[in-house]
Order: sequence, then C-alpha cells, then structure tokens
Amino acid sequence: MHGWQLGFGIAVAVAGSGPAWAAERLYACGDDQVREYRVSDTGTASEVWRWSAAEAKDLPEQYRRTLLSKIDECKPVDGGRSILATASTGGVVLIDRATGSVSFHATAPMAHSADVLPNNLIAVALSIHRDGDRLELYDRRRSEDPLLHMPLPSGHGAVWDARRSRLFVLSHDLIQAYRIVGTAAAPKLAEASRWTLPGRRDGHDLSRRPDGRYLVTTDDGVWTFDPGKGTFTALPALNPKLRVKAVGMTRNGGGRLAWVQAEENWWAKGFTIAHADGSDPVRVPVDGMHLYKVRWID
Repeated sequence: MHGWQLGFGIAVAVAGSGPAWAAERLYACGDDQVREYRVSDTGTASEVWRWSAAEAKDLPEQYRRTLLSKIDECKPVDGGRSILATASTGGVVLIDRATGSVSFHATAPMAHSADVLPNNLIAVALSIHRDGDRLELYDRRRSEDPLLHMPLPSGHGAVWDARRSRLFVLSHDLIQAYRIVGTAAAPKLAEASRWTLPGRRDGHDLSRRPDGRYLVTTDDGVWTFDPGKGTFTALPALNPKLRVKAVGMTRNGGGRLAWVQAEENWWAKGFTIAHADGSDPVRVPVDGMHLYKVRWID
C-alpha cells in the first residue's frame, strides 16, 4: 500500500432537513491524513478514500513520522488527478489520487498552502517560523530543491489563477498577485498588485469562487475579494464569524459552501455544508482526526 485505502463506505448522517443536495465530493485533512467524502443527494456524507502519511512507504521516514503529522492543506490539482498537501509540521507532498503514490516532496517549515503553476512549478506559502514567513517556488520534478524564496509574513494562501496568469498569495495583512517572469530554467516572480485585508486582518485562507472572484478568511470574518475592482465584500453567510480556517464554493448546485471553523484551539470536530447564501446548513462530523481544512473536488 502507498498510504491509501479505498472503499470505506462509511455513511455519516448530517443534521438538517433542507432540500436534497447534488452528489459532490470534497477532501478533508488534519493530523497525517487526507480523507475524501462523497456527499449524496440524500443528505449523507460517506468517506470513500483515505491517505495516511504514516503508511506512505514511498516517503522518507522523517515525513512519515514528523513532517506530515499536521496536514493543513489538501488541494485537488492536475484536473483532480493529484492532491497537493502541506503540513504546519514542515512538509509538502504531491499525491497521485489513483495510486496514493508521492511524486514530489519538500521540507518547508510551517507550510500552510500551495498550488501548481505552469511549467512544472509549485508555489508554497510558509507561515510564522524562524525559517518560514516566506513564499517558495519549486520544480515539481525535483524534490527538496527550492528555486527561490521571497518574504511572506504569516503565509497562509497560494492560488494560481490561470485566467489572469497570476499567483495570488495571502499573508497576515495582504493579498498579493505575482507574475511569472525570468526563464523556464530560472523562473522568478514579480509583484503585479497588492491589496490590504479588511477587518482585523490576519489572513487564514484563500480560495477561488466559480465566478472568478475569491473567498478570503480573516480573524473575524469571511469576505468575497474581487481582484478586478480591488474590493472586499462581507460574505453574509459567514461574516462575522471568528477563526474560519477554510471555506470553499463549488461550481455545482448553484455554488454550495463548505467551511471549517476552529472549535478546539486551531482545529474542529467536523465541517459544515450550506447553500451559497448560508441556508440549510448541514453538519458533517469527522471522527478520529483534528480537522483543519476542506476542499471541494470540481
């Protein structure tokens, strides 16, 4: 086994009595695990797949023991064929969804988010640490070999926007947009724009909306960010709401929301799904894992 398991088929009833949902999938992560849930049209969430770093025999021992012990990002990439995972305990891995094998790994202190870029690049946002507070760029074909790093105080988000050809990154106070410059052999990042976060700032999470705008969480709320207008608008369903660690909106079903709000210090015992306006929320408990983040699989 490559740290992966299939066919759990564990049905979890979710609270609420709203209308039926369209069947969709999402990843949930925490501790050393990434789990996939299928949310059915009858209001149940079934765990259908699980990856555990501790069981990933193709990873160096340090990753299995410590570097991936607190996974804080589980982002579908490569058209859903891969999962890019980061951990605050210091690791980044690219996982093949079909086999569970790892094709890339890197040591990155307090890694909090990552995304794939054109030309085989991977960007990683590192948070508060004596060797963190920076943005790193890697060639996904070469593990443990950063191409460059740049300051990023309390780095918490990295999202590649293919339509705009920009890398959007989230820090304590800012969202910044970068262009890829340089050459294929020696790529560099050049800042194109920056915007100051609203509210009490302290950025936690950054994700794309289906309409091309973004969802961003700060210490005291969730906002829709429009890069074209440079505006932040409170998301009524989740603002104000403290310590939302992750939020995402799916393209299907009219834009359904999923979010994680910290309940025990930095982690939660489950996640919530609702319509885009916050109506008909359903609670999905997650047992045996300190949940940090959820990501829809489009």
